[in-house]
Amino acid sequence: MVAAYVLLAVIIVGFFAGSTFFVVAEIENELIDKRLARAADLWKADSFNPVLPKTIDLRFFKGKQIPPPLLRLDLGTHELRLNGRSLHVLIGEARGERYAVVDDQSDFESIESSSYIALGIAFLGGIALAILIGRASASRVILPLTNLATAVQEEREPGELPGLDATDEIGVLARAIEDRTNQLSLALQRERWFTADVSHELRTPLTIMLGAAEVLTSRLRDRPDLVVMTERIRRNAADTAQQVGALLQLARAPESTDLSLVALRPLIEHEIERCQPLLRGKPLTLRFVATEEVSVQAVPELVTIAVSNLMRNACQHTEQGVITVRLDAGKIVVEDSGTGLPETVRNRLFDRFVRGSEDFTSGSGLGLSIVKRVAEHLGWMVSHDLGPNGGSRFTLLFSNA
Repeated sequence: MVAAYVLLAVIIVGFFAGSTFFVVAEIENELIDKRLARAADLWKADSFNPVLPKTIDLRFFKGKQIPPPLLRLDLGTHELRLNGRSLHVLIGEARGERYAVVDDQSDFESIESSSYIALGIAFLGGIALAILIGRASASRVILPLTNLATAVQEEREPGELPGLDATDEIGVLARAIEDRTNQLSLALQRERWFTADVSHELRTPLTIMLGAAEVLTSRLRDRPDLVVMTERIRRNAADTAQQVGALLQLARAPESTDLSLVALRPLIEHEIERCQPLLRGKPLTLRFVATEEVSVQAVPELVTIAVSNLMRNACQHTEQGVITVRLDAGKIVVEDSGTGLPETVRNRLFDRFVRGSEDFTSGSGLGLSIVKRVAEHLGWMVSHDLGPNGGSRFTLLFSNA
């Protein structure tokens, strides 16, 4: 708005300034140059009266009477300063002899300079006035918007937004933001309640399943074939309980999450052990490389579910070769020797319900999206690159090691 006012002032004042310059130039042409031409015509006329120059306030010189500074001038009208005076001089020639008509326009030049100075002051004053009016108008219009934006950023309670009672466009915007914020808050609250309720309700049956599986394992020691089945039940129940705990952690706000120091080497080794059943029947090796002991401030359940999803994803999509899990000071890298991912999937890889292959029917397409949510919740980053052997390489990057 300030720029609009200034531009308007520049256009208006510039138009008047240009008009003023044009008018002054025309006045100078009419009052001085043409008057000199008419006086020259009188000089050449046979009826010239030597007394006339005194009445028309002009000075005439002829032949040798022309002052030396004027002798160097060409034929025509000239403007020059001589002895501190502003002169308009017409040099002409009649009957083979030069003549000069001189008009002292010092007073006119002084008035002209004063007019230009006044015009410049008026121009600058107009621009300054436009800036003041523009800032005042912009403040009146923009200030309520900035106050409203500040209130939204501060996450004030419902009903505390400024401008809710206004009848202008600010009021319409404030009420729309208030209504939308309430809807989003209710939706978020319902999601958190649902996640918390589901997690709470599932914990009891999962605990019962784990207890029953342990009892069966102890009673069936003489039946190795059944112990394998009970162990599978126990392991899946434990995995489900862990995922339920991680989902409950994700339902909480990141700033309210309780962090603890998590040692990553034993956590990764435990997940590698849990992934061994996925390698049965495949010429596939799962290798772990750790250059040093690394600990991070995080939530153990969330780190476990992120690492588990990356490793299980690699095991399920790789039929042969090597899967390498590498732990460095600031990252965890899971790299496989599979066929890689198609180009159409890479850009949407971390979206919900996106699978690694159009022909792949198992899985829900939620594993990598959960990994991304975990990374965002912990303030980490997860990325995908092509592996050197044509497979996929997932990097879980953390900065608080």
